[in-house]
Amino acid sequence: MIHAPDQELLARIARGDAEALGELYDRYAPLVFPVALRIMRARAEAEDVLHDAFVVVSERAAQYAPDRGTVSSWLVTLVRNLAIDRARRRDRRGQLLQREAALDVAGTPSPEMLAQESATRARVRAALDALPEAQRETLLVAFFEGLSYPEIAERDGVPLGTIKSRAARAMTALKAALEESEDARDKK
Repeated sequence: MIHAPDQELLARIARGDAEALGELYDRYAPLVFPVALRIMRARAEAEDVLHDAFVVVSERAAQYAPDRGTVSSWLVTLVRNLAIDRARRRDRRGQLLQREAALDVAGTPSPEMLAQESATRARVRAALDALPEAQRETLLVAFFEGLSYPEIAERDGVPLGTIKSRAARAMTALKAALEESEDARDKK
């Protein structure tokens, strides 16, 4: 059996050839599944990442650039990024659930706790409002809508590096603003 070159498979996938997608999957799933499994640490979630990766391949096959690396490295990077994004979302959901559970166990929060949470929310809101629009929007979408940086870049039609640098600058500015407001609060 003669195997089609990877780039030929991607060209066929870009034209909607499901058989070519199946052939690419058969060729590379054994290589990229362990990457997803190592990050996700759960077989079912790693399988979901693998599925999502090949859905992305079917949508972005025409975007593959041979001068930027091999198909195998492209797939490994894609799976790795999807797995990391999924693990982060899972961890964030877990933290929120733990917080909710802690509140349920503790019963009704005390007036002091409610006041402290309200003050913290106000400080965070003020720090977010002080950010430039593009930085604020990037953080809001990433943290509250759960989109990954690649998803934001694709949605907004902006290079991934731009989204990452906006997020990094925003996080740095947000941290500094919150530390400053914390210091000012402590001095009162």
